[in-house]
Amino acid sequence: MYVYSNAEASLLYVETSEPLGDYHILDAEGNEMECPLMLCKQTENGIRCTLDASSLSLWTLDAPVLYTLKAQGEEIRFGHTSIAPMQNKAILLNGSPVYLRGYIRGIVAHDHPNMTGGSDYEAALKNIRQAKKYGFNLVRFHSTIPSEEFVRAADELGLLIHMEIGFAYEYDSQGNKKNLSMSNDAWEKTILRYRNHPSVAVFCIGNEMHNAGRYPEVHKLYETGKKLAPSKLIMDNSGWGEYDRTTADIYSQHIAYFFPYKHHGDMFLIDAPWSFNGSVRQVPLELENAAVKVHRQATPIRPTLSHEAMHYIDIPDYDALNEKFDRFAAQVGEEYLQKHGIKKPKFMTGLPKLIREKGLEKDMPEYIAASRKFKEMGTKVFMERLRLADNLCGFEMLQFSDCLKYENKNGIVDCFDDDKGIDPVWMKQFNSDLVLLADLNTDTLYEDEPLSADIYVSDYLPDPQLRGTLTVILDGETLYEGEDFALAGGLQKLAGLTIHLPVTGKSKTHTLEATFVSDAITAYNSWTFWSFPRTLSQHCPELAVENKALEQHLENAKPASDTYLTDQLDEKVFEKLNEGKRVVLLYEYQAKRNLWQLPGALERFKPCIWDRGSNLGGIVYHDGLREILGGQRYFDRNLQPVLEAGSKVNLDHFPCPVEEHMRGIDKPVRDRMKGLIHGIKDFIADDTLRRFSHLFSLRVGDGLLIVCTLN
Repeated sequence: MYVYSNAEASLLYVETSEPLGDYHILDAEGNEMECPLMLCKQTENGIRCTLDASSLSLWTLDAPVLYTLKAQGEEIRFGHTSIAPMQNKAILLNGSPVYLRGYIRGIVAHDHPNMTGGSDYEAALKNIRQAKKYGFNLVRFHSTIPSEEFVRAADELGLLIHMEIGFAYEYDSQGNKKNLSMSNDAWEKTILRYRNHPSVAVFCIGNEMHNAGRYPEVHKLYETGKKLAPSKLIMDNSGWGEYDRTTADIYSQHIAYFFPYKHHGDMFLIDAPWSFNGSVRQVPLELENAAVKVHRQATPIRPTLSHEAMHYIDIPDYDALNEKFDRFAAQVGEEYLQKHGIKKPKFMTGLPKLIREKGLEKDMPEYIAASRKFKEMGTKVFMERLRLADNLCGFEMLQFSDCLKYENKNGIVDCFDDDKGIDPVWMKQFNSDLVLLADLNTDTLYEDEPLSADIYVSDYLPDPQLRGTLTVILDGETLYEGEDFALAGGLQKLAGLTIHLPVTGKSKTHTLEATFVSDAITAYNSWTFWSFPRTLSQHCPELAVENKALEQHLENAKPASDTYLTDQLDEKVFEKLNEGKRVVLLYEYQAKRNLWQLPGALERFKPCIWDRGSNLGGIVYHDGLREILGGQRYFDRNLQPVLEAGSKVNLDHFPCPVEEHMRGIDKPVRDRMKGLIHGIKDFIADDTLRRFSHLFSLRVGDGLLIVCTLN
């Protein structure tokens, strides 16, 4: 039997191979519900009976009401719910647009075993409760079919599931992908097994299949899926595909491999991600001749999710993690560990060893705090920019829980599904049904410049039409309060503000807050921005160092006018130092003008994704420098203008001690290509947790050398 609904019409459908006969629908307490039979009709799938479901409560994400149908000797647990696409605009859950806020589990690279000590069902309950606490309403099982225990828990707690049944490639003699193999009979079996579950929203063939819309096999599987489960979303693949293919009810597109900020701030609005696979008709998207240049817009024809988004890593407390794992292992015993395939991963011992070898033990508390700050900044920026793009219906984040096997900690919670310091109340400010958003024209400006701030609401409540009061506050003072704002649903601009800041002559961190209050709900969010004076005359002049010996040296140094400023590392630098001068070297990594090169790297202002990049935030040690930059000890968005396209020097093998004033934090993970291509599985000290510096100084004879790598 197959049970599904038209929630808007209050209809329940039961498809069977035989006449339905005597049937009973019971609620969770065993009470019989009145659902009269309205019509029975022969279809290609058998007999479809239509029942009046007006007495049934809807299965929703907040109130997942379940019923049991007893008929023909079977008992089917179901929820009265429906999900469907609306053009390319939205996914409708029970007739109302829903913003899909997904996370990823599944294959070993993105999941963890049962680390609860209890049953798999109990582990599923914990994972789902934690995810909902942080605002998520969907889970994607990457290339994986979830367990029945997980689906049962999702039915009961109210979480949508996207599962991937899988496909295979055939390869030629050189190992190149040749053909897609679609002989996997798991497709039909899986759909038949799970189609009655209200939590199951998406049946997907597999992960990252290019040109999916051009394969006849994919068209056939899509048609089979729609026939067997017309009430579900059928997806050909997650990650790629043509913008106009008809082999999916919802798309999931690689749309998030830049950081959606500053020069990539329009990342979610452009059609560049669709150019990889283009059109199923293979029409050209670009045309240029003597008379005209044409870009043909690639507009997806289905609602679209951001695929594998926000996998920004941070640094955990390895000592605490080791102690927690050891306590857990002792508590559950060897039999439990073997049954669930749990082994202590190499990174838990390998990285603490590397930290000791590099002498970083005393630095780790600040590495942990600064990397968390940078990750939280990146996550908030990403989610808010995505919510400001009304051409997307959601995202699937990689991932909610830390993976046990690999060292890249890109979860919001740890590998035990326990909180690890990220505040769920803070996160739900921008990861829930109703979210306030601010679109600032900039977040770093001169204090005598006006700031433009547009306030939006992203409203995906099941009943989105509200009236309420909007209040906007700057640095604790009310800027604006407006009554009787009417919300219509979706993305809606509420107000545009032009803000004039007081001129104080000092750098300052500002907080803009917005609150929407109605009878039914309150939404709150806040944003930080920074203002700077036109000159630094109000700031402390002794910016160079905190070190007492160097402070004494500066007191005895020659006048500042005798300072030598250069962007070229050559003999003249050492000539000036030998003369006892203060040399400020504006160093650019690998610039041809340098006679010698310092070891280092280019800098990009974006969080590290998995093992790509080397920026996990950083630390501003010097009080005077913090005052000039806006006040924070750990890197925030105020540093983007000076970090982006700048450099950093690797001090791991520097021949003498230096005084560091600004340190960047490197990733604590291996480069996967060295493992995949070169077979190097161990941690390499010269690739991991390098001691990057953006600004440092040292005595050279009677002179002082200050090395600055900022843009």
